[in-house]
Amino acid sequence: MTHERSPLRMMVDLLSTCARHVAQIAAGLVTVALVVRMLGPESLGAWTVLGTTGFLLGLSDLGLSVVVQRTAARPDDDATRQILRLTVLVVTVVCPCLGAGAYALLLQLPSATEALRADIARAALPVLAAGWAGSLASPFRSFLLMRGAFTALAWARATAAAIQVGLTVVLLITSRSLFGPAMGVLMGSVAELLLLAVASRRMDPHVDFRPGWPADKARVRDAFREGAGALAMNIGVAAAVRADVFILTTAASLSMVGAYQVASRAVEQILASGKLLSGWLLHRLGNPERRADALRLGTAVMGALVSSGVIALAFDGTALLEAWVGGLAHERVTALAVGLLGMAAIIAASEEVASVTLTVSGATPWDVANPVMLGHALNVAVSVLGVGYAGVWAVAGGTVCGNALIAVMVWRKLGALLQWRFRDVLRTLAPAGAAGLVALAAGWGLAPLAARGPLVSALICSLVTLLGTGTALLLWWRGKASLAASASVPPASASLR
Repeated sequence: MTHERSPLRMMVDLLSTCARHVAQIAAGLVTVALVVRMLGPESLGAWTVLGTTGFLLGLSDLGLSVVVQRTAARPDDDATRQILRLTVLVVTVVCPCLGAGAYALLLQLPSATEALRADIARAALPVLAAGWAGSLASPFRSFLLMRGAFTALAWARATAAAIQVGLTVVLLITSRSLFGPAMGVLMGSVAELLLLAVASRRMDPHVDFRPGWPADKARVRDAFREGAGALAMNIGVAAAVRADVFILTTAASLSMVGAYQVASRAVEQILASGKLLSGWLLHRLGNPERRADALRLGTAVMGALVSSGVIALAFDGTALLEAWVGGLAHERVTALAVGLLGMAAIIAASEEVASVTLTVSGATPWDVANPVMLGHALNVAVSVLGVGYAGVWAVAGGTVCGNALIAVMVWRKLGALLQWRFRDVLRTLAPAGAAGLVALAAGWGLAPLAARGPLVSALICSLVTLLGTGTALLLWWRGKASLAASASVPPASASLR
């Protein structure tokens, strides 16, 4: 159940959401830098495969974490508690089964040396355990998000990130093995799970952490039906976004996979930074009275942040990438992947807030699941069929094609839900498009200056992003004022009476 928030409370929520994502981004970036500099590009490629495997264990909730969100948005605390217990039960049963299969697959990595395979086998166990802990934390994170506990979420993530990075540094210095970052991830995930459980109990003292099966069979049936749509969507996302790594290993060396991961991680962090806005607006996107305004604001700001940030990275970010991962920043694969994956991220940003709106306000999760499944199926098909001929072009290009299909289908469904015409959709997307054009001009013009060093590169990337985002906000504000003026003018027929 959501509550109206004051402007000050909303600002604190936004800052907390930003802090949570910054902590997550920082932990990931530092871990990648440590692995590539202390263990080498091939170990980074292996770490990418391990991290992807741990991420895939998040599917073990069978989509029920989304059901927790939808249930928590309604004034039925007892139903929310029962769905939480059901989700914990499902994860407890399903996750170990997925983990056992994933471990067997990791032992068969084709392009790894014998020494690296042994290192992977040792590091896989804590990574898979971390995936289990993360899956158990997911329903509590959904519950706290819908209850507006942004500060608690930020503290939990920041603490987990600090533990992960600190332990990774210590163990890498002493062991020079992938076991170091693997243990860092495990301890960080366990700490976040515990902190989220404590915060959930503070939010609702009657929350029960024990796995449980609701007595109401209809409630269980409805939960799995709703979860099936979210699960299908999550599988599609995992297959398209994370399966790129496995597909690429069939036709490329682990060092090339590592270079691809550098580009993917850099673009992913820009996209994740934009996505934090959808979390901040989640309770407004579920409110029919505020939905349209929140959608316009979210699409404008997220589209602008991502398009401007990606363009800045492509034109002005090479020196910054070099400071992060060294020589991998100058690999041809890295530059190519930044361009293609950046284009895919811009397309994804244009429909992210629209997808969230459909998720919390649509008739069923299938309103979003169907477009996501079809788009990511296209992504995987292009990647699998083309990787043997075009390599990175096919894998990253498949992401562009899939995201484009998703965006078209999501906006068509949302337009029908809101009863918008095509020009209303274009008006919503226009600020982000204008931001991209401004960033393109500024990024291209400042590119020679950005090559002088990482500090200059970082400053110019920030400037280009701010210019693009500022343009989008200005256009959004003008559009909002225009809509308000139009609504205040009475119809001609009414003024004649």
